[in-house]
Amino acid sequence: MDNPVFDTIKNIDDLPTLPSIAMEVIALSRSPEVSINKVSECIYKDPPLATKVLRMANSSFYRRGSNEVDTLHRAILMMGLNEIINITTSVSVLSILPPKGSEGETLRKAFWNHCIATGLIARHIDNKLGMRSMGREFVAGLLHDIGKIILDEYFHKEYMEAHAFSIDVDCPMYDAELEVLGTTHMEIGHFLAQKWDLPGYIADVNLYHHQPIDAKFKDITALISISDLLAKAKEFSFGGDRLSFVLSDQQAWHILKQMGYPVHILDLERFTFEIEDIGEEVNRYISTVSEPGTEENVHERI
Repeated sequence: MDNPVFDTIKNIDDLPTLPSIAMEVIALSRSPEVSINKVSECIYKDPPLATKVLRMANSSFYRRGSNEVDTLHRAILMMGLNEIINITTSVSVLSILPPKGSEGETLRKAFWNHCIATGLIARHIDNKLGMRSMGREFVAGLLHDIGKIILDEYFHKEYMEAHAFSIDVDCPMYDAELEVLGTTHMEIGHFLAQKWDLPGYIADVNLYHHQPIDAKFKDITALISISDLLAKAKEFSFGGDRLSFVLSDQQAWHILKQMGYPVHILDLERFTFEIEDIGEEVNRYISTVSEPGTEENVHERI
């Protein structure tokens, strides 16, 4: 069945692309010969990106101990290659898809607040259940809804209609998107993740976070599915996605249970209390990524 919106997006010449350095880092991560020096030298070729990655490594989200991490080499030693690659991917996407001005600013801010909250909640659950996702949970949560930005950017009028429809009839955004646009943010996000050559689990999470039973990477997709719901429960929502739910009724909950994770400890009321400060965490993350910094001597700190 033809889908004019999806077909148009696939053929847009100026569709956002990841910075070349970020794509190079992702490619390096797949190489059996990847090394700390290769990754750090690659990131340092983009001084603004290197500055942001170092800033994140020194933030309250990642810092280990009291000493400042002054080089990427040291950051990788302390945090591991996977975490640095996750941070690089995250800040790169945020740099190319920032909030818009005027009319779209409030909506875009709500979008990123929801996605960052989802990633942070996923990290809390990952630690609580002992899933050992090694940072994949945060970047997957951060990027799980990127299709929404693309739909808003290139079909703004129609997307606003879907947004209003979602609120008016109190239905999930993906149902409203399908009704108005004939496609969903899941399909668009999956396409974009593949176009950017992001890791397979990110593409999987984009397509299946509302239907994790169909995912190849079921554990991380189920984790993001639950975290997405909990972010909405904490009023980090987008459109009419404020539907009530019972955690133990969720497909994702049963997937994680079948995989042996102790999901019985995820009491909704108690866990909601445990993440009471999630709004402050979201604001701190945005401030850290957005904070201006100097790149003058970044090449001297390899």
